[in-house]
Amino acid sequence: MKIGKNFSCNNTGKRKKSDFYETPYSMTEQLLEREKLEGLILEPARGNGAITKIIKKYYSNKNLIEYDLEINFLNETNKYNTIITNPPFTLAFDFILKAKVITTNKIILLLPLSYLHGKKRFDNIYSDKSFPLSHIYVFTRYPLLGEKLRKDGKYKTGMMVYAWYVWQKDPLYKEPTIKWIDNNHFVI
Repeated sequence: MKIGKNFSCNNTGKRKKSDFYETPYSMTEQLLEREKLEGLILEPARGNGAITKIIKKYYSNKNLIEYDLEINFLNETNKYNTIITNPPFTLAFDFILKAKVITTNKIILLLPLSYLHGKKRFDNIYSDKSFPLSHIYVFTRYPLLGEKLRKDGKYKTGMMVYAWYVWQKDPLYKEPTIKWIDNNHFVI
């Protein structure tokens, strides 16, 4: 048996049992400098409100619905124009499928870049041409999630590559594109 390095933190004992990894403020700020949110916006996994704090700087509170454990997103029946969240990774697949049912325009999720691979994901998420993956924003430096958030939006680097995934309803299907976010000046 060969023993190799484990870079994913999946068996190091450092994984948070609650699957709760707050999004540094600057990661959302950099997204919103590039991506417009429209209509009624839902953040269904708000945690301590890191993403919604930044959304409120750009959009009216009346256009934003936020909740976490008090409502099970997978049972949601209301319609929203835009869903944005950093979902619990263990539920990401189910979050995407649910969001495609209750969203009329755009879904934005923060996920590891490695979420692009997998036959099940390809068949059930990425092959969908009615609500396709439009583009992803890949961070040029590896942000370390799980640390206490800093008000200045800065963070340490980790070993996981993250990206904002954007699904957009579009009657004219196009292959997804890759865009980059240079987050170097936010890295400690």
